[in-house]
Parts: sequence; C-alpha cells; structure tokens
Amino acid sequence: MECNQMAELTYTDFDREIWDKDLEDFVPDTVYDMHTHMWSEAHCGSVGGPPVGLRLEIDFRAHRDWAQKLYPGREFHLLVLGTPIPGIDYEGHNDWMAAELKADPASAINMLVSPAMTPEYIAEQVDKHKFLGLKPYRIFAPDPVNGRIKDFLPESFIEVAHDKNLAITMHLAKPTGPADADNQRDLERYTREYPGAQWILAHCARSFNAFMMEDSIRFLCDLPNIWYDTSAVNDLYSHFLLMKHEDRKRVMFGSDNVVAGCARGKYITYGRAWLHYPGNEEGTPHCDSRATLVIYEQLIQERQVAEMLELGRDEIEDHFAGNAKRFLARMREAQSS
Repeated sequence: MECNQMAELTYTDFDREIWDKDLEDFVPDTVYDMHTHMWSEAHCGSVGGPPVGLRLEIDFRAHRDWAQKLYPGREFHLLVLGTPIPGIDYEGHNDWMAAELKADPASAINMLVSPAMTPEYIAEQVDKHKFLGLKPYRIFAPDPVNGRIKDFLPESFIEVAHDKNLAITMHLAKPTGPADADNQRDLERYTREYPGAQWILAHCARSFNAFMMEDSIRFLCDLPNIWYDTSAVNDLYSHFLLMKHEDRKRVMFGSDNVVAGCARGKYITYGRAWLHYPGNEEGTPHCDSRATLVIYEQLIQERQVAEMLELGRDEIEDHFAGNAKRFLARMREAQSS
C-alpha cells in the first residue's frame, strides 16, 4: 500500500496518549511484524527525481528503533519485503536486505522479484541468501490495475517457490481484489498445483474495503496453503470477517511500516473505494482533529475485533507472534530438508 504523502517519521505526545489508553494492554510482549519494507537510496538505479513515496530510507536498525517507539518494551522481529519500485537496482537491494537482516536470525526476508528475472536467477539468489520467499508486486505488470497474478508473478517463479518451499507475499491486483473471478481461479489452481509454495495474502487478502472480504471469505477459507497479513487495513469489518470465519492460526499481524503504516491519518472507505485520508490539518471546532498513525488506527480496530469475538489472550498472542513463529519454523524446516 502506497502513501505518496509520506513525510519524515514523527512520533508525538498524542501518539503516546493513544498507545497508553488504547493499545498498551492489548499488544502482547512479543511482536512479529509480517509485512514491512526497507529502503536505501544507494539502490535507486535508474529511478530519477527526489525520493518520495516508498523511497524513505530505513535500515534494519532504524526499523528496530522505530518499533520501540511504536510498541515500547516489546520484543520485535519482522518479515522484510523487497520494496517494489520499477527500475531500481534489484540485486543490490536484495543483497543489502540480506546483509542487514544478519543481525536478527529470528527475522526473515522475501526477495523482490520482477518478471524480467529468470527462474534460474531467482533460485540462485534464494540459495545464496536463504530468503524465506518472494515478493512480487502488481506494479510490474503491464496493467498494474487489472493484471492477473501471472502478469507480475510468472508461473515459472511459482514453480521455484514450490520446489524450494518458499513463501510468496501476494498483493492482489484487480479493482475487487480477492473477489475477482480471475484471481479466484488463479489462486485455486496455484495453491493446489504447487503445494510447496505458501501464499501470504497481504492486507487481509487486499480487502481494504470490506465488500471484498464479504464477497470472498468463504472461497478463501477453502483454499490450502494460504495465510494472511493484516497490514494497513483500516476497515473494521474486513478484520472482523477474517477473524470470525478463517482459521485464526492462518492470520498474522503486519503493519506495512514504515511508509504506509506510519503515515498520519487513516485509510478510509466509501462505496467500492478506499484512500488515504491525512486528517483535517486545519482543525475542527467540535473535536480534537489531530491524526495519529495508520498503524495505531489498525491496531485499535484489531483490538475492537478481539473484543467483539471474545478472543482469549492466547489467541491474541498467537496473532501477534505465535502464528508467525510457527509459520517461519515450518518454512525453514521445509527449506532445510
């Protein structure tokens, strides 16, 4: 999820008030964030212009330091996904992420892949760096809005993921995301024909607007070899439907930090749409108009869903860490066998 309005990271007294009142007693002692990005301008390649959007410099140490502001006192690990920007130095970016994450063996990386790569190259890089999996993105499709999975993740790459027991973090394209008939046909086939690949459907299967989850949740529940991260979804009902109907052990916390998750404001929905709303910076006379961080808006909704569904403390701890730890252990065991 992109937010082109991202400014320098800030953490305010208001953010801390939100944390202390709404989240301190909810977020467990250990957090595995299964959807994050890192970036260095050293790998901008042929991309010109000033660094905007996803090009916010942050390395592993800065991620960890920032997490201590967001989730004070928590043990923190993460799955880093390659930052999807066309024209960058892909190999340099992937090499850099691998070097950065050597500081934390409990964390993991999904290699950024583009259709211009070959399956042989991807297999070689996975072996070289012990990547957990692959990070394709719809921006690499000829039509990023309406592309099918194969348009930005060639089937030969899925074969590599199957053969090497890799994860695939998938941000679906199409205006209706998981409810789209092509996406459903593709997921149905790929998950069954290539069972060695494990699919993490990003952003609650890209259900930024709950109508997408309403129209797909029963289909998704029947698929094998899929998992979810909850990153950057600010629609309460999307979280509710996923946690009510899915096997909760397949749902893992994610933030899309830092560019999307640490933007100020909220991803709002209307009709069949969603967009980033930064808040009313001019102020409002009838209420406190200050905006907190998108990730805090998300966490508040996850807490509300936990209350509505009467989740036990063990289930909450699994959502934030246990499910991810088991997933990572499963993948690493399969990859080492």
